[in-house]
Amino acid sequence: MNRLFLLLFSISLIGCCRESKLLNNGLTKSASQITEYTILVKRDSANNETRDTLMVRNKLYNNNDQIINLNQKTLFDNEKMEIDYSYNELDKIKREVVKMSTDSLPLIVDYIYKDTLLYQSKAIVDYPNEKFEQIETHYYRKNNSKDKSVSTQIFIDLESSDTIRNSISTTYFDKNEIAIKIETVHKTDSKRNRKIVYEYKCQNLIGLKEYNGNDSLISTLKYEYDLDKFKNWTSKRIYENGKLDRILTREIKYK
Repeated sequence: MNRLFLLLFSISLIGCCRESKLLNNGLTKSASQITEYTILVKRDSANNETRDTLMVRNKLYNNNDQIINLNQKTLFDNEKMEIDYSYNELDKIKREVVKMSTDSLPLIVDYIYKDTLLYQSKAIVDYPNEKFEQIETHYYRKNNSKDKSVSTQIFIDLESSDTIRNSISTTYFDKNEIAIKIETVHKTDSKRNRKIVYEYKCQNLIGLKEYNGNDSLISTLKYEYDLDKFKNWTSKRIYENGKLDRILTREIKYK
């Protein structure tokens, strides 16, 4: 596992158009802990199905329903990641401290504000054998709703002088500040350019389409959910190109 793993874009807000506003934890109700399991679904040549748990992720929340700690373990390689979150006097995210079992030093992500709006987040690390830098800048409309965010990322193997990644990703938001599209440009390899378009029903994520740099469709994902009595999802089934590929389940410890 490397730091690029941290950049997975995930959306976990599931509800319906008529429900009450979601809390900071993405749920309709306060919770102290959420444990998530990622299960890979495989099929052999005879179409026999097997399921393997790939990852376990545990999240802890404070009294403001803000995440304060995340512990993650990938079972296929036994690697671990822990993130501690701290907040400023306005209860806005200030810093993330990311510890990975493969690195001796933590990765620090700092958040910078202009007035009360998030302006930028920065993570810059120089190790003897690698350099990693990610800077994300946020842009707003005149009414202060988020219009887009631009993330630049550089990852260099200093031993071989190979640039593993040098990219710019732009995320576009609608008037409700819901992500609708991500465009990623790789400066050193245009064949890796991608566009992801998210599909919603009301404000619920139901799928996405991935396109290559030539705007040709290369993958589709569809999502199905099981909800608990508070209308928070407890199971998410992900279909890739029409076939069940992954299942996410979560246990929610409500307050």
